[in-house]
Amino acid sequence: MRAKTVMFLVVFLIAAAAVYSIIAFQVTAVSVSVSEPEFRGFCPHKFTFTGRITVNRPGTVRYTWVRSDKIPQKIHTLVFRTKGSKTVKHTWQLGGATMATYRDRWAMIRILAPNALHSNKAEFDLICLPQVRMVRKVYKVNGQAMAGGSHVDWLEGLQLRFRLVSGARTICTTTGTFDSIGTCRYSLVAFNAPGSYRVVVEPVHPTNPEKYHLCFRSIDPAYIFVNLTEEAPESINNNFHVNWGWRHLDMNQEAFDGPCW
Repeated sequence: MRAKTVMFLVVFLIAAAAVYSIIAFQVTAVSVSVSEPEFRGFCPHKFTFTGRITVNRPGTVRYTWVRSDKIPQKIHTLVFRTKGSKTVKHTWQLGGATMATYRDRWAMIRILAPNALHSNKAEFDLICLPQVRMVRKVYKVNGQAMAGGSHVDWLEGLQLRFRLVSGARTICTTTGTFDSIGTCRYSLVAFNAPGSYRVVVEPVHPTNPEKYHLCFRSIDPAYIFVNLTEEAPESINNNFHVNWGWRHLDMNQEAFDGPCW
């Protein structure tokens, strides 16, 4: 009885192995999805396709991607150590800096071996918007304010504020500092702002009490007109003369409690 049982098991295993060997290795399913079915924006833009390939037993699969643009793609090899599914990727970049529309574009997988099979078509639409690039044009006004007379070296470190004005609106401002020869240089910079302007000057009150005896009296001229255009974006040598003086500390006077500048 035991011998018959053993013989039955041997025959069953041989039959099962024969049946299993008859089942050929094949791809049983393949599908593709796309990262974005529709994109509207700046280009170029890249789409990512994800494929899923399923087999019934160990083996090697050969496949390729097929696209609506009919450009031949590389043939790939995918090795399966056991039955199951694996994921594959493909990217496609489309569009440029100009406005364009790409509709009903698609990609799919074609199985070449062990059996012929193809996936669904993963479709997408692409609408490229024009890219407007802002050109940052620089407009400049340069010059200096000069102080005359003796002791101009006393002004070193004092400051003037220069403003580029349109009507009642200040476009930009900068601060200049006097050097040891009584010159205060400035450069006003505006972006994408052609037009007619006035340059006005005003003193910056010192915080150092040692400078409180120095006095700002007036600026000549009171302002300077400048005209900035795309053809002539820079205006130079817009110079002022500073009228100034000082309060005496050598006449037994008490120290000044505030700036005269």
